[in-house]
Amino acid sequence: MSAQPTPETSAASTDFRDELGKAWAKHRSGHHEEAIEIFKSILQQDAKQTNALYGLGLAQRSKGDLQAAIDTFQSCLAEVKAGLAAQPGEDHYEMLQRMLEQRLSETRANTH
Repeated sequence: MSAQPTPETSAASTDFRDELGKAWAKHRSGHHEEAIEIFKSILQQDAKQTNALYGLGLAQRSKGDLQAAIDTFQSCLAEVKAGLAAQPGEDHYEMLQRMLEQRLSETRANTH
């Protein structure tokens, strides 16, 4: 595992920890619209925040907005691939890439 900080462990991302926690709690409790708003607020401050992008996609999918979820997952996957290009072998990015590819496959299957 790389010792270099990822976007999720940088000082700037630490500022989002509480907001991310709130958004994930809203999503888990079924308050998807509220979760979406919090994730979007985080992304307005840092559009490359992959944890917020992934959570936004999951909340959109849970709300039934499948095309928005696909678009968000694709944006997140692009950020993850850029992270892997900069830090090959970074565990966080590799795991997130696999999860995103799975979510994209599942969500696309539900749109047909």
